[in-house]
Order: sequence, then C-alpha cells, then structure tokens
Amino acid sequence: MLVYHPAFDIYNCIFRMLQLLSYTKEEEIAFDKLRIWDFSFPADLRYLKEKIFKDRNNPYEEISNPKGIFDRMQTYQLSAIKCLASYGFVDSKQLSKNKVKKTGKEVPKELLLQLNNPRTESKNIIKLVTSDFLNLPLLGKEGLKARTGLLNFKYDKR
Repeated sequence: MLVYHPAFDIYNCIFRMLQLLSYTKEEEIAFDKLRIWDFSFPADLRYLKEKIFKDRNNPYEEISNPKGIFDRMQTYQLSAIKCLASYGFVDSKQLSKNKVKKTGKEVPKELLLQLNNPRTESKNIIKLVTSDFLNLPLLGKEGLKARTGLLNFKYDKR
C-alpha cells in the first residue's frame, strides 16, 4: 500500500524550510535547530501549542515514534536545504559547517505570495516558530536537543 505523507515529500519540505527561513529573524541557524523547528517543539512549551491551537483541534496526527520519523526526515530536510542553496537562498559554504545562512536573495513574487498567505495550520506553526520557541538554544540541558529528545546532546559543547 502506497501512502503519501507531506513529511517525506521533498517539494513540501523545500517549501516548509523556505517558509521557516522567511519568518525567522535569525540570519544564520544551526541545521539541527531548523530540523527541529520543522518537526516539533519541546514539552515545556506546550502552553504555546495550547494557546495557539485553542480554537481548533490539532490538525496534525499523533506520532508514535517521533525519533524514528525525525531521523527518517533528515534526508529530505538536507536535500531541501541543499536545493535552496543551489538556488542561492542559502549559503552553500555554511552548510558544510551545519549552518543555514540566508543569503538575502529575494524570493520570486509568486512564491512569496504563497509563503505570506499560509493555510491556518501553517499560520499556527509560524506563530510557534516566531514566539518563545525561537529563543531556545540548540545546545545544553535547556536546549532544543535535550528538550525534544530528538537529537543527542550529551557531548555538545556548551
């Protein structure tokens, strides 16, 4: 049985990454941080989820193996960022350092319209990414890696 899921659609991933990059004020982001933004948010920020999704049921399905799905998504996320680098939206030299740096290249108007006019579900995610969630560090006991449990943080430099 063949089942489509947007998490494993390279074009959907490119759009999500571009959307996340367009809404963040950070010029340079650790690739792992961007991956976590694309996937999840930590349990101790659930109040944001409840605040943002209060008017609607959560349209996203529950995931029984989040780490497994997150690991599977890495290939798509990396391909999406490399694609954005090939089009000049992301600095390709920084990717080798696991950094995603915006180049300042303007997004075509047709695509910009779609990025700026997201569906309700996407607007909710954008609210999350541009809220307190944005300020969380990636590394350390209080960082995104530790809070989400999606990536090993034990040996991170603090």
